[in-house]
Amino acid sequence: MPQLTRNIFEELSDNIKGDVYTDTVRRYLHSTDGSIFRVEPACVIYPLDREDVLAVTAFATRYGLSIHSRGAGSGLCGSSVGRGIVLDFTKYMNKLIEIDSEGKTFTCQPGYRFGELEAELKGKNLFFPPDPSSGEYASFGGMYGTNASGAHSVKYGNVSDYIEDAEIVFSDGLVTTIKEIEQTPYDKLPPRFRRLFDLYERNRETIENGYPDVKYNVSGYNLRSLVEDGQLKLGKLLGGSEGTLAIVTRMTFRLHEKPPYDSLVVAYFDDIVKSAKAVQAVLPSGPSGIEIMDKSLLNLARESDEKLKKAIPEGIDNVLMIEYDGFDENETREKAEEAMKTVEHLTTEANVAASADEKAKFWAVRKAAVPILYKLQGRKKIIALIEDAAVPTDNLVEYFEGIYSLLEKHGCDFVIYGHIAKGLLHTRPLLDMKDPHDIDLLKILADELFELVSSLGGVVSGEHGDGRIRSTYVKDQYKDLYGCFMETKSILDGDFLLNPDIKTIHDPYQMQKFLRFGSDYGSRDLTGKMLVWNEGFTDEAEKCHGCSKCTTVTTATRMCPVFKATRDETAAPKAKANVLRALISGAIDNESLYEQAFQSVMNKCVNCGSCVMECPSNVNIPKLAIEAKGQYVKRVGAPLDKKIVSSCDLMGKYTHKVSPLIAASMKLKLNRKAMELVTGVSAERPFVSFKGKSLYERLDGREFGEGGDLKVVYFAGCYAGYINPEIGTSAVDVLEKLGCRVSVPEQVCCGVPFISKGMLEETRARIKKNLDKWGDMVKEADHVVVTCSSCGLSLLKEWAYMLSDDIISEIKEKTIHISTLVNRRLDRLDMKECGLKLAYHKSCHLRVQKDDNASVEMLGNIPGVEVEDMNSSCCGMAGSWGMMAENYETSAKIGEPMLRKLNAAHCDYGVTDCPTCTIQMEHMSDKKIKHPVEVLAQCLKD
Repeated sequence: MPQLTRNIFEELSDNIKGDVYTDTVRRYLHSTDGSIFRVEPACVIYPLDREDVLAVTAFATRYGLSIHSRGAGSGLCGSSVGRGIVLDFTKYMNKLIEIDSEGKTFTCQPGYRFGELEAELKGKNLFFPPDPSSGEYASFGGMYGTNASGAHSVKYGNVSDYIEDAEIVFSDGLVTTIKEIEQTPYDKLPPRFRRLFDLYERNRETIENGYPDVKYNVSGYNLRSLVEDGQLKLGKLLGGSEGTLAIVTRMTFRLHEKPPYDSLVVAYFDDIVKSAKAVQAVLPSGPSGIEIMDKSLLNLARESDEKLKKAIPEGIDNVLMIEYDGFDENETREKAEEAMKTVEHLTTEANVAASADEKAKFWAVRKAAVPILYKLQGRKKIIALIEDAAVPTDNLVEYFEGIYSLLEKHGCDFVIYGHIAKGLLHTRPLLDMKDPHDIDLLKILADELFELVSSLGGVVSGEHGDGRIRSTYVKDQYKDLYGCFMETKSILDGDFLLNPDIKTIHDPYQMQKFLRFGSDYGSRDLTGKMLVWNEGFTDEAEKCHGCSKCTTVTTATRMCPVFKATRDETAAPKAKANVLRALISGAIDNESLYEQAFQSVMNKCVNCGSCVMECPSNVNIPKLAIEAKGQYVKRVGAPLDKKIVSSCDLMGKYTHKVSPLIAASMKLKLNRKAMELVTGVSAERPFVSFKGKSLYERLDGREFGEGGDLKVVYFAGCYAGYINPEIGTSAVDVLEKLGCRVSVPEQVCCGVPFISKGMLEETRARIKKNLDKWGDMVKEADHVVVTCSSCGLSLLKEWAYMLSDDIISEIKEKTIHISTLVNRRLDRLDMKECGLKLAYHKSCHLRVQKDDNASVEMLGNIPGVEVEDMNSSCCGMAGSWGMMAENYETSAKIGEPMLRKLNAAHCDYGVTDCPTCTIQMEHMSDKKIKHPVEVLAQCLKD
C-alpha cells in the first residue's frame, strides 16, 4: 500500500458529491461490523450516486487502494471491513426506486433496507420471501452480497434466487447490467465476459459436479449454470460474492404473492437425535420453515423472561417449530396436523398453535434467541464462529452428535438454534475474546468443525458468507474448483482491489487476526468519572457487539430517532460505544475526548432512552454519552445558548411576570430571529411563554386533601410549574379526590435538560437543592407523584447516576406517574360522561418506564371517552434539543410519522404526558393538545 496522505483524499473530495472522511473517529466507527473483527480503513465514503462510485474506483485504481462495500454493517463474518476505502451505501444510496405491483418486482439502491420494503408492501399482498433474522435493518446490497436467506428459505430459497437485474460497476470503471450481459451474443461480449464464458465452458463438468450436494451454500463462488442457452448469467455468481467481484449500485428483485394462511406445529423432544429424525420425516411434506432451539438456549430463555418461562415446558432437550403456509386454509391446517402425527412417536409433546396469538408467542421465543444470548453476563460471549455450516439433512444425526462431541471435548459451553430443515445450525460457542487460550481455540474449533462438515458432505458457509472467518477454508472445500475461483476473481477484478481479503485468500490464521478484542487488547478505566458507575464504565462500553439493530430506520423500533432522520453512522447508538472503546483501549488518545469529531458523535444522542430498551445487549448508550459530554463540559464549559435553554426553572421563576408581554412581541418572526442569535432557539419555533401566575403562586404553599389516607409529594416540574400551571392544578385536584394529602414543596428543575447536555455539576446542584427543600417530606410520603414523563425518568433513573445516597433510592422506590396512581384508586373518582375522542402519543421517556400504558388505560376508563393510541414514533423534540436552530430541520423530520398520524386523527384533542412533545405537537399540527390529567379533571363531577 502506498504512503497515504490527506492530500490524496482531498483530491477525492473534489471529485465526488457524497461525503469523504479521513478523521480517526469516523474511520474507527467503520472498523467493525457484527463480527469479532476490527480493521481500520484509510478512508470512509458515503457515495451519492453511481458517478461517485465510479470516481472512487478510478481513485482506488490510481493509488492501489482496496474497496470494501458496506451496507448495514450487521454481517457476522467481517466481510464489510478492510484497510482501504469503505464505501457505505446506507446514508445516501438507500432509495426504493420502484415497486411494480403488477409485474411483481421492485427496484432499489444497495442501502435500501428490508424493513422498509416490508412497510411499503403492507396491504399489497406481496412479499419478498428471504427473511434473515436481521431483516428489519439489513440492506439489500448486503443481503445480495452475502446471498442471505432466513427461517423460511427451505421453501423459498435465498436472495440470489430472486434477482432479476442489477447495475454493476467493476473496479476498472466498466458499468453494465446483468440483463445487458445476458442479452449480448458471445461474439459481442466485452473481452472479460468472453473469458468468463470460456472459463465455464472449459470447466463445465468440473463446475457442475464440484459442489457438495447441499442446497444452502454460500462458500466460494457460485459458478453453476453460469452459462445457459448460450447466455452468460451473472445473477447467481454475484449473489454471495461479498463485494469481491463488482460493486452493485442498483438491483431489481422478484416478489411473490403472500400466502394468507399459515399453521405452526410446536414439538418438544427429550433428545437432539429425535428432533433430527423428526425433521427428516416431515421434510417431504414441504414445510415453509423448521426452526430448532436446544436446551441451553431454552434454559437461558426461561431465566431471562417470565413469559418465556411459562411458555416453555420444563425438562425438555429441544423444541422444533414446523411451519406451513399456503393459499388454502384447510390444506395448510391439515398439513400441520399430519406433520404432528408424523413426529408424535418421537416427541414428549406436540401441538398445533391454533390462534395468531399462540403462533406469535412461540415465534417470539425463537426471535428472542440472539437477544437473550447477547445479554449473557461474564467475560465469555457467544461467538459467531462455527454457526454457519450446512450438511445434507440425511446426515443431521451424525452432525448433531459430531458437534456435541467436538465442543464437549474442549470443555466449551455452547448453544444451538437455527434452520434445521436446511441442515444449517447456528452453533455459538461461549468464548472470552481477551483470553489467549480462547483465541487459540478459535482456530482449533473451526478446523475441527470443517473436518466434520467435510466428512458429512457439507459446506462450512451456509448462509452468512465466508468473510474473514471462513475464507481460509474455501481452497480446501473446493480442491478442484479453487483454480476456477481465482481465475474468476482475476477476470472481473484484475487488480484484486475489491474486498481482497475475502474468498480468494488462503491464510490459515486469518480468523485470529484483526480481532476487535484479542490477546493484545487492553483497556483503561476513564479517570475522574462524573457519574456513578456501579456497573463499570469500561464494561458498559464493551458490551456493544455491533449487531446494527440500532440502525433500524422503520417505526418497528424507536431507536434511534436521530439516526433514522440522518442515516449517518455517527448518530447510531453503537457509534458511541465504538468511539468510547477506542478511547479506553488506547486506539485514540485521551485528548480525543475533547475534540469536535468525538463530541459530535456524543451530541447526536438526545437521551430518549429507546436504545437501552431495544438493544439486544441493553447497553446504556445514553449514560455513556452523558459521561463523555460531562467530561467535555467539565474542561471546556457549556456554551451560553445551552445554559439559557436548560434554565427553564430560573427563567420561569424570575421572568414569568413579564413573559406575557414578551410573548406579544415574539409573534413577529423578526424578533424571534434576533432571539435566535442570542439563545440559539429556532426562529421557526413559536415563543414558549410562562404564565403570569405560576403554579406555586396559585397553590400558595398549602397542603391539600386534609384527612386523606395517602400522603404524596407532587413534583410538578418546570412545565406544569410555569408554562402550563393548569396541569398542576388539575393534578392536585385529581389527587385530592383520590384521597391523597398533597404537598407541593418549593422545587427546581429535575435536571433532565442539563444532564442531556453534559452539564452535570448543574444537574447535581439542582438535585441537592430539591432534596434540601423537600426536607423530610419524602421520608414521610407514600409516593412522589409526577405528571411529566421526563421528570419521572429523572427521578426513577438519572438521579441515581448523579448521587448514591439512600434518599435517592427511596425517591426511586416512591416515584409514581399520576396515571398509575389513578388506575390503582379509580373507584374513588366520580366521573361524568365526557363524549371525547382523543389521539394519544406516548413519549419516549414514558415508554422506557415500567407502567408505560398507564395513561391510555386511565383515559379509557373515563365514561364516553374514545382513546386512539397512535402507537407513534418519537415526536422529534427531545426536550430542548429540538428547540435549537441547528436541530430544527432534523427535529421536524423525526416527528413527521407521528405528526401525520396526529393530523389524520379524528379527535377533539391530542394527548401526551410530555411537555416538549406537547410543544412539537402544537407547533406542527392543528390540534389542541392536553395532558391526560387535564382531560381527567375535566371529566370529574363537581
